[in-house]
Amino acid sequence: MKFGFLSKIFEGALSIEKSYNQCDKALGALRAYNEKQKQENASFSASEKAELDNVVDTAIESATRIVEKEGERNWPGVFREMHKNLANIYLELEEYDKVREACEQLQNYGEVGKQDAEEVIKNLNERENGESSPPPAESQTTPPNPNP
Repeated sequence: MKFGFLSKIFEGALSIEKSYNQCDKALGALRAYNEKQKQENASFSASEKAELDNVVDTAIESATRIVEKEGERNWPGVFREMHKNLANIYLELEEYDKVREACEQLQNYGEVGKQDAEEVIKNLNERENGESSPPPAESQTTPPNPNP
């Protein structure tokens, strides 16, 4: 009996879980970095900045790999969450065009996707207008079970 399909399912679940964790780690690190940058006399060493860049790049690559499977897999909740994670990461990086692109994709995922996109766009507008508000706690995502 062949169990290749089971290993693919298990491998997919591990990849999804790893991507969620990487995105959460990147968002936390970016928010801490941005908060520290607002403080007077804040400094980051070159090695700290390189480590941050590595964490963020890894999260973006991982989330992008997941969303590239949109035509191959039926994981709408996972794809929605990955688009939201990307939008929030780009927001923290102040890459606002990429935030808007991710939000456009996010709106394709029903009412929840539209609400998520509106929340991110609201935060984007506040940033662009110079307003500062604390990031919502729900931006740190908890992965849904990909195998209900």
